[in-house]
Amino acid sequence: MKKYLLVTTLLAAAASAAHADVTLSGDARMGFSNYDSVAKAIVDPIFSSRIRVRFNMSGEADSGLKFSAQFRAADAGKTETTADPTKADIKGTVSLEYPGFGKVTMGDAEGAAQAAMVQFAPIGYDETNKVQEFTFLTGGDASKGTDFLYTYTSGLFAASLSMGNPGAPDGKSSVQTGDDFAIGAAYTTEFWKVAAGFEDNGENTQTVLSGSYGNGQAEVKVAYGMRDDDKSQLVVQGNYIIGTMTLTAFYRDDEIKGKTTLGATTANAVQVSGIGATYDLGSGLAVSAGYAKEKGNPDAYYNVGLAMSF
Repeated sequence: MKKYLLVTTLLAAAASAAHADVTLSGDARMGFSNYDSVAKAIVDPIFSSRIRVRFNMSGEADSGLKFSAQFRAADAGKTETTADPTKADIKGTVSLEYPGFGKVTMGDAEGAAQAAMVQFAPIGYDETNKVQEFTFLTGGDASKGTDFLYTYTSGLFAASLSMGNPGAPDGKSSVQTGDDFAIGAAYTTEFWKVAAGFEDNGENTQTVLSGSYGNGQAEVKVAYGMRDDDKSQLVVQGNYIIGTMTLTAFYRDDEIKGKTTLGATTANAVQVSGIGATYDLGSGLAVSAGYAKEKGNPDAYYNVGLAMSF
């Protein structure tokens, strides 16, 4: 009887697996940079590497209801100053989607404003310093807990709604924020996109606007955010493709962060500009370099290395 139960269990598991789709992918990088992500400051050039693996699982019920889950595990090549070099970073989401009714995502989900906005490419191979990225108040990196995101798409239009974990403690000192809330909307065509969003983390609110235009060879992106405490941010980025090389340039004017993008403390607006270049070697391997300079700061940020995708 036990053998019979074991065989039927294995057959049921095999049958279930046959209807599921499980994929494995990943990325890695290696090179050197003069930005230390631990000290969050510019230093003498150091080695910098990272490995990430992504697991994607998806399925579909007989009713047409789609379900999926994904997580990534990152084991960065830490510097000697890291307290725990073996510490891994694991993030994931679980989703349900029914055609015509939208998609629900829970876990390490983006906020609705971030989900709607245009995304900016990293400068060089090492995105640790994220000098070009827009700063959001909710979801993603702003919330380390379990978030909720709903997205509805109809043709070229998409709308989203997100909130933090309602049972989590409030306040900026919390790991999770229970009072996060955001909405976003985007209209996307073949060549251009416009998006808007509003977010509230219980302490500040931010209204964001963004747009992009690209023809397959050249692309321009812009995003602007204004908070209720009169702090603002503006990011402009351009990308241009020449053969297998992609050139990138950006400018940001940031009055939100307590520290400048490159690490120095300031109470004034921060202007940072930079350039990057990526040469595609094929089969998921590319060599990339980046350079960024902050106005009034004698030190510049740079990195060069290899980016790999698997």
